[in-house]
Amino acid sequence: MSRIETIARITARLASLDDERLKAVAEIVEASAPIRDLSERERGLLAQSKADFKAGRYHTLDEVVDFVDAELAALGVPRSRK
Repeated sequence: MSRIETIARITARLASLDDERLKAVAEIVEASAPIRDLSERERGLLAQSKADFKAGRYHTLDEVVDFVDAELAALGVPRSRK
C-alpha cells in the first residue's frame, strides 16, 4: 500500500471515530512525530542507505549479529547467540 493510499484510508475513517478513539489516534501520531528535523548530513546518510539497499548492498541479520558479537566480545560480553 502506498503512502497516499494509507493516508486516504486513515482520513476516511477519522470522521466515524468517537471522541475517545480520535484522541487516541492523535496521541499516536504526536508520539510518532520526529523529535527534531534531520540535519543535512543525516538526510544524506539516509538517502545513501536507501540507495545501498536498492542496489543490494546490505548485510544479513546473521552478518550483523556476528559483527556486533565480535565487537562486544572485546569488552567481555558473551555472544548473543549460541
